[in-house]
Amino acid sequence: MTDSTIPSSSVVNVRGGARYDVIVIGAGGVGSAAAYHCARDGKDVLLLEQFTVGHTRGSSHGGSRIIRYTHDKLDHASQMPATFDLWFELERESGASLLTMTGGLYFAPENEPWLTKALQVLQTLDFPHRILVGEELQRAHPQFNLPAGWIGVEQEHSGILAASRAVAVMVSQAVRHGASVRELAAVAGIAPEWEGAVVRLETGETFSADRVIVCAGPWASRFLDKLVEFPVPLRVTPQQVAYFPVQDAAAFAVGRFPLFISTHEPHFYGFPIHERPGTIKIALENEGHSANPDDPRQVDQALLNQLTTIVGEFMRGVGPTPVHVEPCLYTETPTRDFIIDRHPDYPQILFGAGFSGRGFKHTIAVGRLLADLAQSDAGVYASPFWRESYRINRFVPVST
Repeated sequence: MTDSTIPSSSVVNVRGGARYDVIVIGAGGVGSAAAYHCARDGKDVLLLEQFTVGHTRGSSHGGSRIIRYTHDKLDHASQMPATFDLWFELERESGASLLTMTGGLYFAPENEPWLTKALQVLQTLDFPHRILVGEELQRAHPQFNLPAGWIGVEQEHSGILAASRAVAVMVSQAVRHGASVRELAAVAGIAPEWEGAVVRLETGETFSADRVIVCAGPWASRFLDKLVEFPVPLRVTPQQVAYFPVQDAAAFAVGRFPLFISTHEPHFYGFPIHERPGTIKIALENEGHSANPDDPRQVDQALLNQLTTIVGEFMRGVGPTPVHVEPCLYTETPTRDFIIDRHPDYPQILFGAGFSGRGFKHTIAVGRLLADLAQSDAGVYASPFWRESYRINRFVPVST
């Protein structure tokens, strides 16, 4: 078995008017993971998706996402071995291939803050790594044209996650463990009750559950704004990735060319040949204007021009004109810390939001955390994947 999908019907095992243990809203990376873990734990789960599983309007589609041990925060890096283990366990259980290990190269000028902190974290956790400078860096990675004074850090626990396939597999495994799935099921509202909550679809249908987990990606604010009394800042920005042709495919193949991240401005990142033969995927993060998630996805020519300039400046053997450009979205908090918590007044409602940009690697662990929170009492945060930075009440205005 190399892949998994849910049955073609838009309704899988859904019982009209039934009460569920858990309703999960949103079947992207986080929602599919939460549904998978809850169903695997024996809970009666309903997964609702406003489009179809695997749609391309959010942030969980595509053939490649970075997964890595290398982080600048100890809290994030320390949970990566366990996160990798969850992905490997899902591969074993499903028979699907989801990860391709490539090794990672992280580069920046010497003493650049993010990479300096990441090195300290790697050393603290005793994660293997190698620092390359000057001619040694250039010999090891001749595909790059890095300025004098830049350093590179190699870390072997780095690889590619097949995003769309991972979502399909988690949903199919959730169904295998008894979950129900409803596609084309846009949610109009969530009403907390004394015990549990009622979810109302735009069609007027209602479903009730003991717990409701909201994982709505770029649409998360539409739920948070209605349910939470204080502002929860989430910004949606348009992003895009581009596929550039290479002159020598062997030089950019997995095993010879690593995934890479420039931790210095301009912040760009890329992959070895993986999705499209003879091309490598490279992206430049956009921190400019915001986007409406309902708007059509369009190529940002100004951002693309910046990226082609960077490719010409920093890469060797890579054609500067992409053969394909794919728009997508980021959804982030101002600090880029995730929101994973119970509602402050109605703990039967839980939120997972603000993951885009660096979140897909964490989705299976975030799903485990949300399942743990959904199955424990209010105020209990005993999951090994819990971090204090995830609390939603950090946005409560400070009284003066």
